[in-house]
Amino acid sequence: MVESIANKITSFLISNRTIEQKEKELYSYAFSVLIGFLINISTILFIAYILNIFKETGLFLLCYCPIRQFTGGYHADNYKKCLLVFMLLYLVNICFIEFVFYYKLDYLLLIEMIIAYIGICFLSPLEHRNNPFSKIELKRFKKVAILLSSIVVALVLIVMLDNNIYKSIYYVASSIICVFIMLIIGIIKQEIGGEK
Repeated sequence: MVESIANKITSFLISNRTIEQKEKELYSYAFSVLIGFLINISTILFIAYILNIFKETGLFLLCYCPIRQFTGGYHADNYKKCLLVFMLLYLVNICFIEFVFYYKLDYLLLIEMIIAYIGICFLSPLEHRNNPFSKIELKRFKKVAILLSSIVVALVLIVMLDNNIYKSIYYVASSIICVFIMLIIGIIKQEIGGEK
């Protein structure tokens, strides 16, 4: 479905001479990625709206998406699996946050966030099989991933150590954990699939 829509948009642009025929594959891929991303984000925001955690989810996505872009990690074989994995990860994340918040286990969240942060520093970026990086890109992506993760971790620590415990900061902290989980799943997939 996603590829079909992307191909139709690309064909429309070619027929209107907005882009050239030789750019068809590139634009089709770009539109596929964009449409898949919009579907994922819309679905998560819809779930958040239903569960009355729209603001918290917005903060989570604001932290998660940019970091994930530079760390890499698990990539599903198709957009349905991608959406399913992201929804499952986010629903488990919500349950975890509710558990931590209800039982006031802030230290558990902080410990997991610090472990995830260290993991991100060592493991990122994880290349996608269809998009290998040059050595320069690897260094740049690693620096950006560490910088963005460091900003999020510092923000969480400042807010939580100041005893300003708001549930929304739990979602910010969990974004680091979720990025790390996607890195681990990506490594496992590569090992099982024999990918490099």
